Amino acid sequence: MTFHTTSISKRAYIIISSLILLISCQPDQKQSSLSNFQIKFSHDVETLLRTVERHHHTTNIDTLRSIFTASRRAFKRTEPALSFFKSSSYKALNMPNLTIVHEGDNGIEEEPPQGFQVLEEELFSDDPDLNKIKTEFNNIYNTVRLLRDNSQLVNIQNYHILWMVRAQLFRTMSLGITGFDSPVTLNSILENQLALAGTQHYLSIFEDDFENRTLYDRLHRQLEKAQLALEGDFNHFDRYHFIKDHLQPLLITWKDVVKDWSINFPLETKLNYEAESFFADNTFNTHKFAPRYSKKANEELVDLGRDLFNDNSLSGVTNMSCSSCHQANNYFVDGLKTSQANDGTFLNRNSPTLLYAALQNAQFYDARVSNLENQIIDVVRNEKEFHSSTEQILSVVELNSDYLKRFSEHYDDGVTSRNVRNAIAQYIRSLTPFNSQFDRNMQGYEISLTSTEIAGFNLFMGKAACGTCHFAPVFNGTVPPEFSHTELEVLGTPSTAIWTQASIDPDKGRYELFQANERLFSFKTPTVRNIAKTAPYMHNGIYDSLEEVVKFYNSGGGTGIGINLPNQTLPPDPLNLSEKEMDQIVAFLETLTDDIQENQKDDDNHKMHTSLKGENSKE
Repeated sequence: MTFHTTSISKRAYIIISSLILLISCQPDQKQSSLSNFQIKFSHDVETLLRTVERHHHTTNIDTLRSIFTASRRAFKRTEPALSFFKSSSYKALNMPNLTIVHEGDNGIEEEPPQGFQVLEEELFSDDPDLNKIKTEFNNIYNTVRLLRDNSQLVNIQNYHILWMVRAQLFRTMSLGITGFDSPVTLNSILENQLALAGTQHYLSIFEDDFENRTLYDRLHRQLEKAQLALEGDFNHFDRYHFIKDHLQPLLITWKDVVKDWSINFPLETKLNYEAESFFADNTFNTHKFAPRYSKKANEELVDLGRDLFNDNSLSGVTNMSCSSCHQANNYFVDGLKTSQANDGTFLNRNSPTLLYAALQNAQFYDARVSNLENQIIDVVRNEKEFHSSTEQILSVVELNSDYLKRFSEHYDDGVTSRNVRNAIAQYIRSLTPFNSQFDRNMQGYEISLTSTEIAGFNLFMGKAACGTCHFAPVFNGTVPPEFSHTELEVLGTPSTAIWTQASIDPDKGRYELFQANERLFSFKTPTVRNIAKTAPYMHNGIYDSLEEVVKFYNSGGGTGIGINLPNQTLPPDPLNLSEKEMDQIVAFLETLTDDIQENQKDDDNHKMHTSLKGENSKE
């Protein structure tokens, strides 16, 4: 046991001594701050390792629980830097307790989960297994030890520090206070207090880099107030006012710091540097979700895409367009249980809304393609939908002089299959209004939410655990703060709307693509924005009301209504929500309805036009 502590101390001495020597050679203030940041980060990693290491000295479950709690707190203090600069280590330490499935041409590989969440579920279970607990502690210890030995941060600049801070604000808002990574002990409120404290400590290293001392003081006070607000028990924490009164002002101050430090970011990210709210129409750079070849949108290009979207002549049977299943005046759904095929029969899946479809990294319910342009190809070739080909579509477009003129204005190579698909996708990417009642309240434009609606949001993001899959601010399965991965879940959706002895819907979802057992009955997590206007619900349209949907989740998904589904990813335990609480959640969901009139044009403008179906074809 002594070996571990001694080796750590020697290693830490070497690292810190080397960094102190580095600082003595860096007279520039900014370089000195960055070097001090490296020292602070290395020290935090060292502290985490020493805390985890204590598990070697005991087999007592209560003592191991205390060590776990102390380790999680040390982990959270370094979370801002660790998650940003050493993301692979962070994810290894903090992955959900779910098997990771790697699918591809080389077969299927299943990666068992590890890290703090796995350890938490075993350690705080009714019958903890000491061998499993020790195995997970060792996994964490070895990961942190490897991190310690490779903790050097290479070529970091001040703009990386600001990226790190913004990422932590998003992480706290969308993941931290939901209980996403503390699913059993629900220590998320205190842990995120520590994460913000870590953010404040890292920023204090750069105090002398501020030109405006008043700005530094404002930032310092805001972070302190945010930490003080993180108190109380998990189920009763007021997330709405914490986000609105603390995190959003910090986002505005972050913008001011960018100016004060004279930062010019070297590249765009999916989050807009100018955003002052998590819930605004400029929060995201939507084009960063598009393929690299995609042009930046403008009003004329969006209009072209809208016309193609509504053009029946592009389908092989000339009786279908994108708007057939995604109707603008119906919140871009068709209102049917499952959508209608071109021959009048019905497809297997429900038509999802295209609103916010741009802000995800997978299309279709089974997530089989990565972007809207590729999704369109699938719809074009599907014999039950467009039953056409890219060649046929090009021939139709090329016969239209108006289309030819507009394509030549926006694309150097004029009409091509890729450009036609990109134009339609540009229209779909414009459908991210963020102007619901909830958004307007979060941005401070109005104060109209009732106590019932606010309580519903707090339940959604807390006790009901909805926000651990439907991540704010888009409320879909695209994981913040990188927004680079869109999740699938196994819910256990029934074939009929009954509440006992139910049977699983036969649609196998993602499983059909690669036959990975863990993916059986898995489907992409959609947005719940505008959900009050897009019934019926689930991939098979099985539920007609939001009350039924909330009841399904409150029951524990498929498990709670009698379906035996070993790979269900939705926690099978009932949420134990009262009727009042379920009504509050529904009330909140209704506040997510956008005013989409600005995204529509008079139908008369489109009587001659209708086209390719947008995101999430059903087959």
